[in-house]
Amino acid sequence: MIEFDKLSGFFSSFYTFKPRERFIYLDFHLHTTVSEGITISPSLLSFLSDKPHLISITDHNDIRGAAAACEIGMSNIPGIELVCKDGFELLVYFKTMQELEAFYTQEVERNTHCYLVARTNKDIGYYLDLLSERDCYLSIPHINGLAEKNFVKSVPYVKNVINRVDAIETYNHALPKNRNVNAQIIRRSYQLEATFGSSALINRDLLSFCRYLDQEEKRHHRLLDSFYRSPLEYGLAQPWTGQ
Repeated sequence: MIEFDKLSGFFSSFYTFKPRERFIYLDFHLHTTVSEGITISPSLLSFLSDKPHLISITDHNDIRGAAAACEIGMSNIPGIELVCKDGFELLVYFKTMQELEAFYTQEVERNTHCYLVARTNKDIGYYLDLLSERDCYLSIPHINGLAEKNFVKSVPYVKNVINRVDAIETYNHALPKNRNVNAQIIRRSYQLEATFGSSALINRDLLSFCRYLDQEEKRHHRLLDSFYRSPLEYGLAQPWTGQ
């Protein structure tokens, strides 16, 4: 289940549409094909062309996809999936592309690992200290993922990291339901906010997540409507306004 109501107000300044006016494609963990020399694929552009959307292209230690999205006017939150020396991954979101570019050039690009090019040569502790001084938003992706991306089992200091972030990704479309449920349990126990996304690179995964998101939005709105009927009918608080 996607936790729409646990999404932070940090993201609200990026859109002008009303959350309940029609289906909105929300994806805060999206990948592009930057490793192949392509940034925004035609299929992604076509997919989003007729949909109100708010996305974040969060490529691994790369911002070319995010920069391209902003340049062509897509509703994209400047972000990156930071992959640290110790293998820990962190979703980092900024308010502006300029802030993301500054962080990338100063702390990611110049700290590329000399052997493991998909990682930096700094560990998660270094980046948490650094990012605490910047205006950004931090979420742990796939906290109960597969293999080395299962931070609950593979990272002994994961609790220390959880205590220093804003959110936990509680729905990752690439993971089985039980692992996402476990992520929600962890989020609740630490009283954090939530992010969610497709973790998609190919169009098939985008379409699959889109269908699921549509189902979840409808279910979520039905649930809210059942609680926020007319005050005259139920004598309850004012109807939900989408905030």
